[in-house]
Amino acid sequence: MHRYQSSTSHHQIVLFILIFLVLGAHVSAEYVFDVFPVKKCPMCKEDWEMASRRLNCNSSYGYHCVPNKQFTSLIEFCYPKGPRFPFEKGNCLELAANGILNQVYCNDTFEDGCPQDHYFSNEMYKFPKCLMISRSLRCFDADHACIYSELLKNKMKEQDISTTESNALNDGDNQCNNIERKDGSTAVITSLVVIIVTIVIGVFVVVVYKKMRRRIKGTPGRRRKKGTLGRRCNIPAETYLCSGECTEEDRDSAFEDEPFISDNKESMIAANGALQKLHDVIQGSEFDEFKHLIQTFDRNALKQFNPRGFNSLHLSAKGGNFNIFKYILDTFKIDIETPAIDKRNVLHIAAFYGSCSICRYILENHKKLFDVKDRYNMNPAHWAALNGQESILKIMLELNCNLSEVTPTYDENIVLFACIGESYDVCKFVGSTEGIAGILHWKNSEGWNSIQYAAKSGNLKVFKYLCEMDVDIENKSRQTGKNCLHTACERGNIEICTYILDERKNETLITQFDKHEQHVGHFTAKSGNKNILDLLIKHLRNTTLPHLLERSTTDKINILHIACRHARFDMCVKIADTFPSMINEITERGWNAALFITEKAGAEKERIMILKCLEKRKLNVYHVSRSGKTILYNACVNRSAILVRFLLNHYPDLLKIEKSMDPRKAAKSQDIENIFISHFSQKNENQTVMIK
Repeated sequence: MHRYQSSTSHHQIVLFILIFLVLGAHVSAEYVFDVFPVKKCPMCKEDWEMASRRLNCNSSYGYHCVPNKQFTSLIEFCYPKGPRFPFEKGNCLELAANGILNQVYCNDTFEDGCPQDHYFSNEMYKFPKCLMISRSLRCFDADHACIYSELLKNKMKEQDISTTESNALNDGDNQCNNIERKDGSTAVITSLVVIIVTIVIGVFVVVVYKKMRRRIKGTPGRRRKKGTLGRRCNIPAETYLCSGECTEEDRDSAFEDEPFISDNKESMIAANGALQKLHDVIQGSEFDEFKHLIQTFDRNALKQFNPRGFNSLHLSAKGGNFNIFKYILDTFKIDIETPAIDKRNVLHIAAFYGSCSICRYILENHKKLFDVKDRYNMNPAHWAALNGQESILKIMLELNCNLSEVTPTYDENIVLFACIGESYDVCKFVGSTEGIAGILHWKNSEGWNSIQYAAKSGNLKVFKYLCEMDVDIENKSRQTGKNCLHTACERGNIEICTYILDERKNETLITQFDKHEQHVGHFTAKSGNKNILDLLIKHLRNTTLPHLLERSTTDKINILHIACRHARFDMCVKIADTFPSMINEITERGWNAALFITEKAGAEKERIMILKCLEKRKLNVYHVSRSGKTILYNACVNRSAILVRFLLNHYPDLLKIEKSMDPRKAAKSQDIENIFISHFSQKNENQTVMIK
């Protein structure tokens, strides 16, 4: 008996070690740099910066937090490609392939919460719906179509499994009853050990083979296309000629024109590893190393695309080594007009990364590439301005490129893109250049001028320069009626707010309203910056509207409601202490501050703190809106598990309000339903104990 237990224990130890090794190998192979699973990503700028410091990220390795490529976890990491990258509106992000930030289309699939403006990757905290996923279903929580589809698939699978199990149950029972438990346990453990040992050996063989393959002279294999545009592949559908489910391999093989039939999977892995090595060397700009490595590749290999849709010529334009770029172009005859997935060409890419010699060569020999628009309708000058590449713009001007051109949809020019990228040098270059200085005063299709863009990005040096160049500081958006002070308050850019009010002494901007009757207080409450609120209170004393901050919008939303909606704890405390009458003010919809606390998902800890704080100041937690919504109902709709659990434990009478809608039916989530089941189970147990 003891010997059997010892043997079983030994097998279990071996089993656990092997499982650990296999899982470790899998995790390390998933991405080329370290990533760390987290329960949730930071939901505000302060938490984002704190997380960055915790991971020791820096200006070269920028902190990011997004879903992994399987959508089974949120992950945080220091991105080795840089601190921030521009992405198109209508998309969230994921970490795809072996470590590439990739867009995930959400404009038509989300009910709300999908980014509606271009943004930088280090601003993902502004879009909480992009950072909330259903790990079991591998969908965004806001992507109801995906969730419904996955639930339907799971239901069908369960029905198939149930049928199969019921057919096999009788035969299985008869066989299992004739086997001793001890022998069965030993057989199972032995089988598992054999299987896992086989897997470990297989992984080891693949790794060794990859290393050997890199030393062998030959041509990297090309994969046969076998996928199409899937819902997570942000690749234009016209680039595919096939159908089926999208995979990571499909992204690597986009635009391929020659099929390659691999002998086996290991050779494909080795070939792709070799190609990745070549791409890294091209971007590293070491010409001697490149010349040595390139001997093992042919033209077909250099035409292949990486997960972002860059071929070797695109990557050389990014790396900036003119010798590498010219060698690839002349020796392998790669088509210089081939676009990347986002329809950028080599000039777009070289302009953004500041590759001066490459840009000059392209403009002198292939100038028509300047007129090509990418999928964002941006030309190469726009990309140069976005990344502050003043020297590139000078080359373009010297070679008679049109630097005044605007994008066709939003009418954005290089000055507006320079303000987005916070580039003082580009703005100064434009302002000091005869013939284009006038575009400093340009307005986009919504009526925004460069000063409003600068107020949004928060660069005081750029903002001051534009004011000195007499750009209209009092300009208002035609669409929303917002002015630059509204925008600076909304973004929490106190330096610009201080400059407008203390140095420019502009008292007009502080008393203006937007088209929804929102004032500077509403926008400040959204940002959560208490110092800006203090600044506004000080300056409003000397205006014709000293009590402006106490005014609500046309639908009676006050600044406390806004602060609660965006989970700004410090701001809520400040407002409640300064304007206590706001605590129980009711909107046109019949909402009080309590309902605004759970109106949005994310930042559950802060929302609970706000609720406790305002309850002490006589907030009615049991308030019901005109349509029957309560604070618990909103929390269930947003699937805020922490909030739902907290409310059930501390305010159980929320379930007894006669007028309210049933919050349990609002979530449509098994996780939330389990919280209710657990709550009622615990309640019944407590009642039983009390009776006894």
